[in-house]
Amino acid sequence: MSKSARIAAPAPQPDPPADDPLAVDAAELLAASIARVEHRLRLLDEMAEMVMKLARGVTEQGLAAKAAPANTAPNDAPGREASAPDTADGLAKLSRALRLTLDLAGRLEETLRHLRSGEAAARETRRRERQARDARAVIDKCEARQGRVIEQVTMAIHREAESEADSCDLLKALDERLEDDIAYVDLDGGPLREMVEKLCGDLGLSPDWSRWTDEGWPEPPHVFFANRSPWSPFNRPSRKPLLYKNRDYERREFDVIDRSP
Repeated sequence: MSKSARIAAPAPQPDPPADDPLAVDAAELLAASIARVEHRLRLLDEMAEMVMKLARGVTEQGLAAKAAPANTAPNDAPGREASAPDTADGLAKLSRALRLTLDLAGRLEETLRHLRSGEAAARETRRRERQARDARAVIDKCEARQGRVIEQVTMAIHREAESEADSCDLLKALDERLEDDIAYVDLDGGPLREMVEKLCGDLGLSPDWSRWTDEGWPEPPHVFFANRSPWSPFNRPSRKPLLYKNRDYERREFDVIDRSP
């Protein structure tokens, strides 16, 4: 009989991450199904061995009866004659039981192959998903680092720009460096200050480094950019619109809506 152990098991793979419950559940279900099928195959192996042992016993008994001495008492002859049909009938039943056992074992082995194939496919899927997550994590880390560098340089521009036009030119120059200057292909290639200082130098900025920390300037960016720029026209009080686009603004008077029932 073909033993279940002959079916080569796939090489063990690392367990899915703890933060992937769906993958863990699928792996556990497949492993439990494989364990049940393997247990049933072992039971069928034992059953087949028992049937074979019984068949050998019946065969030996039939051969012994056939080889009995010819001078046996006459009254024993009917028993010897009846032993041949009994042996054949017993062997036929045992043979049928063995065929059914082997057939069931074959079907279980096929099921086991499919289960192990599914387990291998699930592990491969998890491996690819894990690689994609790891790659995404690396990209996210690089983008966060690059965003931090750009954020700090933009803060320096916000401080030093002398006018709105100057601020726009500096921001465009920053974009140009990041897009076309090979020196800034990898903004994650060094310490934060090193990259910020290099960009500021290339843009002609002279920020105050005395208040720099390991995480950049101490002001939170969302608070820093909420403040007006030094060149903002809104820094001076005025009873009239300050922007050119609002100079032709005319106050309109509307009729009061009658809300009486």
